[in-house]
Amino acid sequence: MKQNRKPDEIFVADGGTKWDIEQVCKEFGARFELLPGNVVETRNQSLSLVKSDIIAYIDTDEIASESWLDNLVKPIEESRADFTGGPAKHGNPRSGPERYVNELEDYVYDYLVPQSIVYLPMGNSAWKREIFEKLGGFDLSIAGGAEDYDINLKATKIGYRGLFVKDAYVYHDHSEFDSYWRLARKRYSYLRATAKTYIKNNALSYGVRSSRGGKIDHPFYLVETLLKPIALADALLRN
Repeated sequence: MKQNRKPDEIFVADGGTKWDIEQVCKEFGARFELLPGNVVETRNQSLSLVKSDIIAYIDTDEIASESWLDNLVKPIEESRADFTGGPAKHGNPRSGPERYVNELEDYVYDYLVPQSIVYLPMGNSAWKREIFEKLGGFDLSIAGGAEDYDINLKATKIGYRGLFVKDAYVYHDHSEFDSYWRLARKRYSYLRATAKTYIKNNALSYGVRSSRGGKIDHPFYLVETLLKPIALADALLRN
């Protein structure tokens, strides 16, 4: 509601939020739909309910800067891109695991996304609706947070253009990562899903590239480096 460009509709797809998000929607006049399931299932269900030609995504743990929507959508309207995405900023971390996730996200936006738009996270992005229609939505076999890489790979393969918009930033809160055990479980699930995505799209080179160069100055980075080959082997066995 504070955007300098007001959205045509604010649509909240609730896949199982623990707090009363419906009441917040009523207060601000947002459309609310309870669509139980994992992120991929909820996103697919929501696609049939949203009619806009351009769909902008933002996650529950993100707060948009006031010019976010305008900056994100303008390149699509001006035919400079078919999908766009912006970076994230963070507050001061309250724990070691939260600091690691913040640094990891900075690494993605500062190092990986400039290499290739394929690495662009879905949480802060905007898309031509026709892309989802052409691709048949999100792949339900991809879970664990890697559906963004999957849709990026498929979209770029058939000629759609992605653009990273640095000014379309959001503030991202990672305070739910308050233990290393929770962090390790979440990262392993994500790494396995990402590996599965690369395997299905014959794009393992992207996974190799993401492991080279750059550096995250946090002890847990060593743990994640050790988890990657295990997650890849796991994905190959499950494929």
